[in-house]
Amino acid sequence: MEGYFQLGYIRKKHGFKGDVVLHLESDHPERYASLDVLFMEDSDSPIPFFISSMRTHKKDEYILKLEGVSTEDEASRLVGQGMFLPEEILPELNPDQFYYHEIIGYKAFDDSFEGEMKVIDVLDRPSQPLISLSHPGKENPILIPLVEGFWKSIDKKSKSIYLSAPRELYEL
Repeated sequence: MEGYFQLGYIRKKHGFKGDVVLHLESDHPERYASLDVLFMEDSDSPIPFFISSMRTHKKDEYILKLEGVSTEDEASRLVGQGMFLPEEILPELNPDQFYYHEIIGYKAFDDSFEGEMKVIDVLDRPSQPLISLSHPGKENPILIPLVEGFWKSIDKKSKSIYLSAPRELYEL
C-alpha cells in the first residue's frame, strides 16, 4: 500500500467477544502502545479499524478491541491480515539510516559481484535480517544478511544501496 507501512498482523482471536491479538513487527513495540486506528489493505483503499481498547499481551503483542468487531466470527476474518499505519508517523531517520520497507525497489550494487541487482524484499528474521535481491543472471533471489558489515552506504536520492558482502554469498 503506497504511503503506508506494515506494523504487524492479527495473529489470533482472543476470547469470544471479538478481541484479537496484534503481533507487532517492530524493534520498539512500546512506541505503538496508544494507537487509536490501524489500517487493513483493500484493493481500493485502506480500511480503517478504530481501536476501542488496547492492552499489553506480550512484549511485541497487544490485545485489541476494534470498533465494529464484536463476535468471534468477525474476529476470525481478521486473523492473518496485515495491519498498516501511515508512513508519515514514522520518526525521521539520519541520512545513513533506513526503514526496511523503504528500500524495496532500490538498485543494489556490490563491487564483488557484477551487475545491477534490485531489492525485492527484506526478510526480518530473529537472528538477522536478510535482503532479498534479484539479478538478471540468477533465477532465484540472492539472500544477503543485512548486517552493518555487509552494507556500505545508501543513497536515498538515487534509490541505491551499496553492499560489501563476500562474493560466495552471491553464488549460493
